[in-house]
Amino acid sequence: MTRIKAIERGQTRGQTPTRIYMRVHELDGESARYVAESSVELARMMAPKSTGESSAKFTPIYGDGYFGIAFSDAHVWYQEMGIRPFTMHNLAGKTIPIWADDPYGKLRSENPKAETRVLPGNRIQVLISRKAALKGARKVITRTARGGRKIRVETPASYPGAPGRIASREAATPWTTEGRVGGAIARANIGVRWRHPGMYGKYFLREGLRRAAIAHGIRMGTIMYASEGVRARRQPVGAVKERRRTKVAGDGD
Repeated sequence: MTRIKAIERGQTRGQTPTRIYMRVHELDGESARYVAESSVELARMMAPKSTGESSAKFTPIYGDGYFGIAFSDAHVWYQEMGIRPFTMHNLAGKTIPIWADDPYGKLRSENPKAETRVLPGNRIQVLISRKAALKGARKVITRTARGGRKIRVETPASYPGAPGRIASREAATPWTTEGRVGGAIARANIGVRWRHPGMYGKYFLREGLRRAAIAHGIRMGTIMYASEGVRARRQPVGAVKERRRTKVAGDGD
């Protein structure tokens, strides 16, 4: 799994896998085609989705001795394998478009010309933008002091890694989740701006291959992954160790 860990750390730029396949030596090309098409259908059903655009681009790949799935969007791989929490330093100084949930219409009323979309379940989102400041930037804000007096103070601007507010804490006793501490900072709220909390690997591509093999009565083979210009790497067929689940808002495509 060394290669996967390197990808999660962002140390293999340009080499993120774009296909995953299972090697079954006795499988002929014609049979492999049907199994590959089944694996794509199954992976699409299990893939995380908002609009479904990324999973719609899954393509069956097949030939003598193998079948699998090709995908074009890089984030599909990170949804598949998961990614560790990291600070998004590359966003410094950039304006970031964000699809934000707007269940009560507040964002739409503030900007009637903003682009909107409706997701499955009548979930309405509005396209907004947020500017990430340059590292070390500061800003002056107005606060209300005791007695209602207004004062101006200097604070860190919203740059990647800047100290941020703590939006939520763990529930107090007796409603504290088992294994956590009541009142502690929630795992996804570490008080750092522009921090990606990470996501749990969903393994929908691997599971699509496995279920397709079972449905067609094919012996399980070695699962491989590769990208253009990169030698194929092996992935264990057995169960993957359970990773810590992290709730991520909007982690679908």
